[in-house]
Amino acid sequence: MLLVTVGTEQYQFNALMHWIELLTKYQIINEEVIVQYGSSTYFPDGSIAYRLLSEQEFQKFIHRASIIISHCEEGIAQLLEDKDKPYVLVPRLQRFREHVDNHQMEVADDFERRGIAVARSAGDLVKFIKLQQTSEVVPQVDETLLCEYLKERFDEGKLMLVCSSGGNYRYMQSLKAFWENYSDRTWVTFRNGINEREIEDSQRYWAHSPTNRNIPNLIRNLFLAFNVVRHQKPELIVSTGAGVAVPFLLIAKLFCRSKVIFIESKTRIRDVSLSAQILIKLRVLDLLIVRSEAISNVYRKAVYIPVSDTSETIRKKDYKQAKIATFEEIAFIYSPERLEFFTAREFFSDFQAICNADDSYRKIVIDMSHTTFIDGAGLGALINCLKQAKAYGTELVLWSVSGAVMSLLTVTSLSKAFVIESASQTFRFSESTQRIRVSNLTSFGLFLFRVQRLLQKTPILRIFHPILKFWFPAIDIDPGVPVHPSVRDPIKRFIDIVGALIGLGFTAIFFIPIAIAIASESRGNVLFGQVRCGLLSKPFRIWKFRSMVKNAEELKIKVENQVEATAQSHDNADKFFKNANDPRVTRIGSFLRRTSLDEFPQFWNVLTGDMSLVGTRPPTFDEINAYELDVEYQDERYTEWNRLDVKPGMTGVWQVNGRSNVRSFAEVVNFDIEYRKKWSIGYDLQLIVKTIVVLFDRKNKAV
Repeated sequence: MLLVTVGTEQYQFNALMHWIELLTKYQIINEEVIVQYGSSTYFPDGSIAYRLLSEQEFQKFIHRASIIISHCEEGIAQLLEDKDKPYVLVPRLQRFREHVDNHQMEVADDFERRGIAVARSAGDLVKFIKLQQTSEVVPQVDETLLCEYLKERFDEGKLMLVCSSGGNYRYMQSLKAFWENYSDRTWVTFRNGINEREIEDSQRYWAHSPTNRNIPNLIRNLFLAFNVVRHQKPELIVSTGAGVAVPFLLIAKLFCRSKVIFIESKTRIRDVSLSAQILIKLRVLDLLIVRSEAISNVYRKAVYIPVSDTSETIRKKDYKQAKIATFEEIAFIYSPERLEFFTAREFFSDFQAICNADDSYRKIVIDMSHTTFIDGAGLGALINCLKQAKAYGTELVLWSVSGAVMSLLTVTSLSKAFVIESASQTFRFSESTQRIRVSNLTSFGLFLFRVQRLLQKTPILRIFHPILKFWFPAIDIDPGVPVHPSVRDPIKRFIDIVGALIGLGFTAIFFIPIAIAIASESRGNVLFGQVRCGLLSKPFRIWKFRSMVKNAEELKIKVENQVEATAQSHDNADKFFKNANDPRVTRIGSFLRRTSLDEFPQFWNVLTGDMSLVGTRPPTFDEINAYELDVEYQDERYTEWNRLDVKPGMTGVWQVNGRSNVRSFAEVVNFDIEYRKKWSIGYDLQLIVKTIVVLFDRKNKAV
């Protein structure tokens, strides 16, 4: 049985209810679900729902539950930490009207640093359920700092360890580096299968549980404390924050003058437990260790020792580091925080492994709940995943796509190609991730984004949106997305507008004579339009003066592609087409290409913001469909897809380095990536000047 509890607060938690229903729909949850829904206005289909539960009923359901999912609150965490049940906490978010503020998000970050499982998305719950987290496989937190502190201050002697079961027992186990040095040690804890199995090399006594509001067991534990302490006479007694320890610590101090250490639970953030308060009042403690700086500010004699928070520790302890979770018919793969050239290859390789596995899956889910950024390589990975899934007849679904990533998918029209699960969209980033995202914002960028949202939503102001988009073509991309700096640079856009207006002026002058010349030589339209890939694969129609015969695209298959194979990629034919003596080119077309007059209509593409005066070579969709992720460029950092990180241009590095000398696709990619790396306003102006010089070079030929 799976227990879901969200407390009795005045705020709903419908998002969690939708997640549970989603997991049931995908058959991830296939057992009885008990829901205590509080003030929520929705609960999952097929579940048994209770608005309120008495303490007795709640304890009964906890005892029956195989997994517990709860809201992220200190009280419930302290309760569940004492149980031998796997549990995960889900923080409430103010944005979804689940709480008055984002305090639970802050608590969640703190809990995660202390090794407590936190889920911020439906995908996180999938991993948690898949791994069936128990006390034996719970993520371990590195307590080296605390153990070293204790070793320095306490010598070897007779040691007694007192704790309850569940989380407090695991907490004591994390201090093994300290207490294993004491050969003469005694355990006092609650009896269960795990404790019996693991405590074999020490003397052990079983306390009576539960002690909360159970007078008979309180009395039994008091008598047990007298007997155990009188018999063992410990020199040092240590407890990890449990009520059962109070009589043992008190009697050891009074009758044996033992040194008493009380290590407060890591779930305590704002105040110490009642047990600690009693021991402080009675002046029993020689050392009180707390894991929250806020508590140490209240109790001046407490020693604050934070939970170790190194990257290696987090990597080892966090169950969410799992990249793949597979079930009978469904596989889940989790995209990294930044799906870019560093990680895109590995991500797609993992996806291929799922597709090529012996078990065939009818559905693959890409969970993007932790992904904040995608570059050209990341988009390439997603596109390749979609193609691979279609090839295997597998349905591909995206979960938890952030607003920032969705803005990129929408701009590039890829949002229409993917199935996105709406019920998963109420995920929440960690506070640390939010801070990183905010650090990418500029006041001006945020202002523009809010203005364009206002213009889109207000009917009477909607007519002004195209004007704003004209000046800032990337306005639809979330300002928190750290795109290439050239994409949002206002100076570059100003230069593009001025250059485009001048260029269109010359185009108007040359248009009539060029049109007459084209029409007199061959039938067909004067202008040639073709769909190309722009920024991050955004489709747009590029315009040129027609330089080929009318049915040139149909005849292309008969023309030899003179592109050379390279060590980087042997299959260049589909990625780039070149023929120095293309028979489809007309006589007037040859002149237009040699003088670059055929490209003058592209000034319109620059003016509309689809292109720039200076950028990368704009590929066709047939070309990018052949792009690969495993081919590396520029010190093995970039892929062919990274050409799409910047806006395509009328000219670029490939133009000024001798268009007729470019013989391979690898050269084009390296030129484009060189521009991506070196870009600046000065570099753009330098390339514009070089382009003008190249145009008057007699050796210049068209690509």
